[in-house]
Amino acid sequence: MIRPWAAALAFCTFAFASANAAEPPRVIHLAHTQMQDPSQDTAAAMAAEFKREVERRTDGTVTVAIFPEAQLGGNRDLGKLVAAGTIQSALVTVGGLAPHYPLIAAIQMPFALDSAASAARVFDGPFGLALAADIEKRAGITVLGFGDSGGFHILTNSRRPIHRPKDVAGLKLRTIPGLDTLDAMIKGMGGVPVKTSSREELTALATGILDGQMNPAPVIVTRRYDEVQKYATLTNHLYAPYVWLFNAASLASLSPDQQSAVRASASQAIASGRTAAKTLETSARGLPTLRRRMEVVELSPAERAEFRAATQPPVAAAIARSLGDDGTRLLTAFQAAAKGRKLP
Repeated sequence: MIRPWAAALAFCTFAFASANAAEPPRVIHLAHTQMQDPSQDTAAAMAAEFKREVERRTDGTVTVAIFPEAQLGGNRDLGKLVAAGTIQSALVTVGGLAPHYPLIAAIQMPFALDSAASAARVFDGPFGLALAADIEKRAGITVLGFGDSGGFHILTNSRRPIHRPKDVAGLKLRTIPGLDTLDAMIKGMGGVPVKTSSREELTALATGILDGQMNPAPVIVTRRYDEVQKYATLTNHLYAPYVWLFNAASLASLSPDQQSAVRASASQAIASGRTAAKTLETSARGLPTLRRRMEVVELSPAERAEFRAATQPPVAAAIARSLGDDGTRLLTAFQAAAKGRKLP
């Protein structure tokens, strides 16, 4: 739900659009849902770096005000605020973009990417550029890039160790409204998808409404899911980037030099976020803590192949069913990019 006082930023939006060089600095309002601690979350690291770089590169003619911890609402709310021009920018999850660009679900194919390096190559390369252009064309929102949300997703649960897809049978796993691909993936393993907001997730896990969830290790530690989950399986099945949104009209209202500074600052911030993700995953806020607090299962190549075989066909079918030919084409392009082939 969009916070009531977020509407007050509409006045700031008008001021942003009407400012000129003789007036006070332009202010970019950048929002995300995590706490503003770069040592704990990549969104915070990217936001802090972006603020420093924009203000440095523009000599203070553009400043950045950060609104963390869902102060202005959840990921979907932030997407709406950027689309409406109430705020200029936001770092949102794939689920936060989905209402404006449903095709984003096509990049949620499990086991398509095998490393952070391959993910960076895909989203920084021709595929990522084409995807950003299509989002702007269809949704009218500029995408500055795709940031690391903390690494690859792993599967945790409170019931039993998970070694093979059949071990997931009957488990109630958290999914996100509007992403049929996640539902299909869970069902492909025999699990039961349960739509739950991120704010309700910890309580749902603690009370048994949910048996398990999927997130990167640093997110699991930061949100304290390891306190209510006993088992973790290092599936590394999904890479779900932050999508860096910017209101197209607000960006266009900046001078060419300021626009270049914003884009360059975002690119540098995304690179810093990826470095932070690597550090977090191997720090006390990542896998080492999970190994100490939970029973951790590492999959063999054969077990990983079994998960891939169980999840990819139903996800591909869900994309074709819910997104049609456009979704299938985007999936094909994504898979080609993931394998290092030229885009079809």
